[in-house]
Amino acid sequence: MDHPWADSLRGHLKTICILVIFFLVLLLGPANAWTKETTSKNLPDFWKALGAHFSLNGYIENESAFQLNAPKKFTKLQNLLQLEIKGDLKNRGRLYGLLWGLYDPVYDLYADDFPAQVRQEYRSNFTADEALDQTLREIYLDISFDTMDVRLGKQQVVWGEAIGLRITDVVNPQDFREFILDDFIDSRIPIWMAKANYYIRDYSMEVLWIPFFEPNSAALEGSVWEWTFNRILPPAGTTLNLLAPVEPDPKLKNSELGARLSGLVGGWNLSASYLYVWDDTPARHTRFDPQTVTLNVLQQFHRLHILGFTFANAFGRFVPRGEFAYNLEKRFSTADATAVDGLEKKNFLYYMLGTDYSVSDYLFNLQFIQKIILDYEEGLYEERVQNNFSFWFQAKFMNETLKPEFLALYEANHGSWLIRPKIAYDLTDHLALTIGTDILVGDPRSFLGQFDHNDRVYVECKYSF
Repeated sequence: MDHPWADSLRGHLKTICILVIFFLVLLLGPANAWTKETTSKNLPDFWKALGAHFSLNGYIENESAFQLNAPKKFTKLQNLLQLEIKGDLKNRGRLYGLLWGLYDPVYDLYADDFPAQVRQEYRSNFTADEALDQTLREIYLDISFDTMDVRLGKQQVVWGEAIGLRITDVVNPQDFREFILDDFIDSRIPIWMAKANYYIRDYSMEVLWIPFFEPNSAALEGSVWEWTFNRILPPAGTTLNLLAPVEPDPKLKNSELGARLSGLVGGWNLSASYLYVWDDTPARHTRFDPQTVTLNVLQQFHRLHILGFTFANAFGRFVPRGEFAYNLEKRFSTADATAVDGLEKKNFLYYMLGTDYSVSDYLFNLQFIQKIILDYEEGLYEERVQNNFSFWFQAKFMNETLKPEFLALYEANHGSWLIRPKIAYDLTDHLALTIGTDILVGDPRSFLGQFDHNDRVYVECKYSF
């Protein structure tokens, strides 16, 4: 029989992790063991006794977006305060903390347009579920040795070479509340893990242990960026019963593991990686009940093996690069009535081939991205081969204070586009202004085209301190 506190075990363990990190700080860092850029002589003796000499910086940012298609209205008025706290433990390591305070008045201004859950989750990270976990975005302790670094805590791990899409950069789950338009540094969901990097000559071995599973965060039903292209449509006269996802229990056997070997070989930056993880998106097990004429959909997470490889090299102005991910045992939905629970287990290859080209203050990037489902069977809802192209351009003018940028992503199978021109200007060393637009065009049944009506113009104003 389960204990009464079993359902909240994950939250208890995360709290324990925070306490352990601070305990290690106190253990490793005696009074005045921190260094900082500014003086700390005015700090109270109590904080000095805890070794609480730290540096603090951050920014305040407003991101406002206005929808260009009917109904024409603001879809985002987000205000974000980010605080970054860090300090160096004398000859021992480093503590890092990143805090977020977020408020978006769109969900007050248009309260009647959104379901209660959307207003609760997206209005502010102080009112959302697990508010403490969302406010404390990152917190980790770095410990350095002669040939090895260890990082313990809530963090992001960035792998891969592709721009705009994630291929091997899948260690952290992703928040899709703003589709794929948010910067990866913001849309990645930091997770609790232990990471160790071992260095020998020109090589580095990175090992990950992730004790707590964290899934992708899909855009909520009724929100602006709710996904529709893969929505389940039951037969006429059938009731749909979509059950909540069942996450793996926080047990040692359910941990996720990863390793990556990277280094310089003959002028090439190469890496090979392996992940043994849970699929961050649940598979939909469909079961029809003829007595109640109900289609029951159980959302369940399954294990994946992901083998990765990347390469890059510089030949004058050209930098060819590539990224490959071979995914094993992915569950795909199928219309085949003989398939158990409406799923087929398949392997697939996901890769990118591209190049950078730079000249003076101009940088160009071109990519071809393809996904191939192996041992394909008719009836699968996904296509056997999916082709995508991308083009990215950035320039720098006026002593690098004026930075126009352009990104175009083309979904060739459906003729769908994502077009993102923007221009950023640094008014001062602390104040930056960005103006841009996001245009989505294509078949509403496609990944990009589902948001054909969501074209928007946006302004970002950021003050750093």
